[in-house]
Amino acid sequence: MKDPGKRIYRTAMLAPFRFVLVFLMVFFYHDFYLSTFQEPKFMREGAFGFLDVWAFHYRYPTEFISLSLLVLTPVIYYGIIRGVRFHERGYKFNQGLPFFNQWVAYENVQQYKLLLPDSILAITTKAGEIHVVADGDIARVIAVLDQHGIHGDLAQDAYVRLIMNVRKFFFVVAGFTAILYMVKKLGLLRFIP
Repeated sequence: MKDPGKRIYRTAMLAPFRFVLVFLMVFFYHDFYLSTFQEPKFMREGAFGFLDVWAFHYRYPTEFISLSLLVLTPVIYYGIIRGVRFHERGYKFNQGLPFFNQWVAYENVQQYKLLLPDSILAITTKAGEIHVVADGDIARVIAVLDQHGIHGDLAQDAYVRLIMNVRKFFFVVAGFTAILYMVKKLGLLRFIP
């Protein structure tokens, strides 16, 4: 990779996806909290308050530390660190893990297409690769690409609208399922088996 130049912009995870990450983190910690009451060592102590759970895991930190590593590491990486970094001479596309990062010079970009207004953009390279960029301020990404003479299409086609409707349906089903599981786990609905 040649010198990328000064960094112009870095994308961030979309707010709904950050909400899902935080929701999952709270869900796992809450489940961990409730499972503490079933630990034989904890039951022998006979104290069942929040501070008692805290004191118990302070004395036996192995499970808490392992859960924190398994939950907080992806939340911090995907929610805060990961993103597409646009520089003066190209951009670094993050494909999930740090060692999969790919450098693309602006002269190797063919075009871009707006997939979802204000949030998702597809960048097509001359090699035929398609990089999907999601950001809350996609107009800024379009401005960076326009400054480098890359032309794009801002119109949505019917296929993209169909994908977005399926995505909304998936979020509704997943959200309802997660809420129902939490309500059942809390014991608020005794009639659900």
